[in-house]
Amino acid sequence: MIEEIKELLQSFLAPQLEGIRGDIRALDGKLSGRIDVLDGKLSGRIDVLDGKLSGRIDVLEAKLDAKIDKLDSKIDALDTKLDFKLEAVGARFDALDTKVESYRRELVSEIHRVQQTLSTDFVRLEQKMDLSLGAMTEKMDLFRREMLAEIKAASK
Repeated sequence: MIEEIKELLQSFLAPQLEGIRGDIRALDGKLSGRIDVLDGKLSGRIDVLDGKLSGRIDVLEAKLDAKIDKLDSKIDALDTKLDFKLEAVGARFDALDTKVESYRRELVSEIHRVQQTLSTDFVRLEQKMDLSLGAMTEKMDLFRREMLAEIKAASK
């Protein structure tokens, strides 16, 4: 019985399976053809889009380069202007330093002159004081001697 079922299945199902295999091959061929057609169409469209996109990118890149160049020019102009201003300020500082140094030397010279004048005046004043004190000391010594002489004369 198993043999009969086996024969029945082979005789009935085998041709059916072969038919299905043929249908599958036919569908596979059709699908492969359609896939190839779609692939060709999509490749063409992708190439067109790639070309358009590349063109737009090139235009944007050129615009950006132009703007960057313009900005570089402005920065260079400002840099030059700033350098000029800084040099002018530096020159003013140098002139101011020269004036300050000149005034400092003048003041130091005046201070030395006043110190010498005062020093000379103090020396003269000190000499006068020494002479006055010496004269006072002599007068006091004379007065003391006279008083001692009077005290001695009075005590005798």
